[in-house]
Amino acid sequence: MYRPPPLRGQSVLEGKTVLLIDRNHSAREVRASVLRSHGIEVHTADSLQAARFLWQPKLYDLILLNARRHLPGEALEFYEQIKEAAPTERFAFLVGPPVYLSRTWPGEGTEVDALQGQWGAMVDRFLTAA
Repeated sequence: MYRPPPLRGQSVLEGKTVLLIDRNHSAREVRASVLRSHGIEVHTADSLQAARFLWQPKLYDLILLNARRHLPGEALEFYEQIKEAAPTERFAFLVGPPVYLSRTWPGEGTEVDALQGQWGAMVDRFLTAA
């Protein structure tokens, strides 16, 4: 499928919308901040119940769920409910610790900045993939 190139100076992620679900407040806020720095509109939820309330078909380009913060069956059940209602919904599970968080946060150190950039680049590739 052909996608026209982005306008000069404008991010290809500009205008994308993500639902981020994470019970850990600080990790959720840092992840949301990284996504917003790439021009993505981010809606956050601290529970699956709140996410169910926010979710609407075709509203989000991607749903990010921190699966480590929920009972194993809860995350899978939520995923299956969303996929049943909207089979083309893009969904990703966050399964590891957010490596861009460190004891030096919120410093401007190069290690933190580089890790944030790597995570943002991963989301960029996921959202722009055909």
